[in-house]
Amino acid sequence: MGSFDTSRTAIRHQLSDLINYRELIKLLTIKDVKLRYKGSILGFLWSLINPLMMMVVFYIVFVVLLPQPVSAGCKQTPPVGGSLADIQAAQQCKISNNYAPFILIGILAWNFTSGSIMAGMNSLLGNASIAKKVYFPREVLPISAVLAQFVNFMLALIPLTIVLLASGLIPSRFAVLLPVIFLSHILFLTGLALILSIVALYFRDLLVIMEVILQAWFFLSPVIYSMDQIYKDGAAVMYWLNPIASYIQTYRTLLFFNYDPGLDFTIRTCLTGVVVFLIGYAFFMFKRKQIGEML
Repeated sequence: MGSFDTSRTAIRHQLSDLINYRELIKLLTIKDVKLRYKGSILGFLWSLINPLMMMVVFYIVFVVLLPQPVSAGCKQTPPVGGSLADIQAAQQCKISNNYAPFILIGILAWNFTSGSIMAGMNSLLGNASIAKKVYFPREVLPISAVLAQFVNFMLALIPLTIVLLASGLIPSRFAVLLPVIFLSHILFLTGLALILSIVALYFRDLLVIMEVILQAWFFLSPVIYSMDQIYKDGAAVMYWLNPIASYIQTYRTLLFFNYDPGLDFTIRTCLTGVVVFLIGYAFFMFKRKQIGEML
């Protein structure tokens, strides 16, 4: 059985060891980014083009073919002191009139999530030859896999900015919270990657099953719709059950709706990332002595 020493000295040593290998994390991250576009004519430009193509497809489906009914002359800004119904009506009006940037934000957040989960889950198995021959903290592999996906996410923010500006949407002062949300999202996905990379060693079929799980997760998350449209009064519960919904909603609140996401909502979203990371890191440390045998 694996073991995880919870003494302060051991934990300090493990974290120190990880920090000492930060250059390796950087190199592996760069390698993963380069491999993603190896042999591609357009290279990293696919990070810009791919989400735009998906945005166009969903725009045609939900705006051209299946337009959502909206009142003519509706207001995109709720009245001062308006009720919850007024706020939701204004949000729906804004979504209907600016569906392209709305859907693009959801696509980018989801691509970062699904890409990190798949890459992180395969990080140990895909680098088995290296892990068997060279010593380094094995957690470096899932961490670098998530960071490589984050680089793609950052590149994809370029077309998002263009689409937002072209739609006349200028992020407000609340956008300064984005770095905090980015960090929380990275921690959340890293925690999942640490757990899944170990589980995949025991259950190789997970790599195939996860594709189906992610497809279902996509439609259960507010990528192509808003939470209020589907879950209405149950939206608060779904934020707890589906943390990705919280991240997508926060990105949209900061970049699309230009609202204050709320202190309690922001703290809960950030704490979710920290808690999942700690659980994932503890689980990985508990099982890391078995990694060599399983590979």
